[in-house]
Amino acid sequence: MDSIILILEIIGTIAFAVSGSMVSINKRLDIFGVIFCAVVTALGGGVLRDMLLANLPPVMFREYIYVIVALITAFATFIIAHFIGKKYTENIEIIDKVDNIFDAVGLGVFTVVGINTAISSGYGDNAFFAIFLGMTTGCGGGIIRDVIVREVPFVLSKRIYAVASIGGGIVYYVMYVTLGFNEVLSVLTGIILIFAVRILASVFRWDLPKAI
Repeated sequence: MDSIILILEIIGTIAFAVSGSMVSINKRLDIFGVIFCAVVTALGGGVLRDMLLANLPPVMFREYIYVIVALITAFATFIIAHFIGKKYTENIEIIDKVDNIFDAVGLGVFTVVGINTAISSGYGDNAFFAIFLGMTTGCGGGIIRDVIVREVPFVLSKRIYAVASIGGGIVYYVMYVTLGFNEVLSVLTGIILIFAVRILASVFRWDLPKAI
C-alpha cells in the first residue's frame, strides 16, 4: 500500500503543480512567481497536515522528490504557456477547464492521502480529526496560493470545493475504517467521488448558498 500512496502523492503533486502554475500564469506572474505558487499549491496542504501532526520538519523538507516533481512540472507548464503565447490567452476558457480537471484530481488524491496519513499515524479512531486533516491536505495549498495572488480563496466562495473534499473523505473513512472494505477500493472510491463532484460542480456551476 505504501507504494500506491507514493504514486498517488506524485500524481497529486503534478496535478496541483499544474493547477497552481495555470492560476499564476493567468495572473501574469513571472517565472519565479509561477514556480513558487505551483510548489505552494502542490505541497502547502501537506505542510499544514504535518504541522498538525507535529511531524516536523514537514515531509517536503525531508523527501525532496515532491519538491523536484513540483518544480519540473511548474517549469514545464511555464515553458509550454510561453511558447504557445497568444493561443494561451485566446483559449482561456479551455485552459480554465483543463485547470479544473487537474485541480479536481489533486483535491481527490490529497484528501485521501491526508486521511490515510492520519490513520497510519495512529488517529484512525478519531474520525473528525482524520477527515479534517484530509480536507486540510486537499485544500490548504490552494488557499495559500489564492492569498498570495490576492484572491478570495476559491474553497470559500465557489463550486462546492471543501464540501466535495469532506464528502469524499467521509466515504473513504467509513468504507475503510468503519466497514473494513479493501483499502485500495476505499481509496479509489473516495478519490473518484471527490473528482466527480468537483467536475460536476464546475460544469453545472453548483455553488453553496450565500447570504447576499
